[in-house]
Amino acid sequence: MHPIGADGDTPEAVSLRYDEYETIRLIDHEGLTQAEAAERMAISRPTCTRIYDHARRAVAAALVEGRPLHIEGGRFSHPGHWYRCPHCRRTHAEAARCPACRHEGNFETIDQPNTVYSMEKIALPTRNDAVDDHFGHCECYSIFTLDAARRIAGRETLPAAAGCGCKSDIAPRLHAMGVTVMLAGNMGDGARNVLQRNGITVVRGCHGPVEAVVAAYLAGTISDSGDACAHHHEGSCPEHGGEGWHIAR
Repeated sequence: MHPIGADGDTPEAVSLRYDEYETIRLIDHEGLTQAEAAERMAISRPTCTRIYDHARRAVAAALVEGRPLHIEGGRFSHPGHWYRCPHCRRTHAEAARCPACRHEGNFETIDQPNTVYSMEKIALPTRNDAVDDHFGHCECYSIFTLDAARRIAGRETLPAAAGCGCKSDIAPRLHAMGVTVMLAGNMGDGARNVLQRNGITVVRGCHGPVEAVVAAYLAGTISDSGDACAHHHEGSCPEHGGEGWHIAR
């Protein structure tokens, strides 16, 4: 969905994951309580509340700031078949008529009922196409989109926000784009906590070219090192008047 009549460059899109869309549909459109929506989605009520909160913030950002809204990503299943329209090539769940172009019949069945889909986005703090050890001072963020088979389906770049990572708006921006995993080098507990509150899992101790790091993560050969940059505790962050960074052991 895209605002009509927007002037200038297209603003950064907001991503609404399919599970977030489902909470909006069940609670705001069908009028269910959060407990009823949680039961329908087979998740706990606290999880439903967290997903719903993120969903409403994403929709609010798109409406108030006039940004495109993309519905994509997340982990979900569908009880029926998915079909591909031969006319517009859109994928949909209606057997009789395509909801996008209204074409009727002769749809391609592309999977079986109750197939579980997991489309993810992974972000990495980047400098010179490698993981930047200093999360809060990276050049940009490389964002990889994975398809349902957990293969790399796309890559985009998000310029880094100015300022210390844990005090910038990068966590809600990444969440709004649908990012669920951050593969980082060194990171303080403050930044990690902010990311986790925005539904982003943090894996620290990553080094090397970003594509190789993503491949290693998908192969299951890297996990969180547990190392935390101690700059906020020791006063060594360049932005806080110190002389450098070090790793707390």
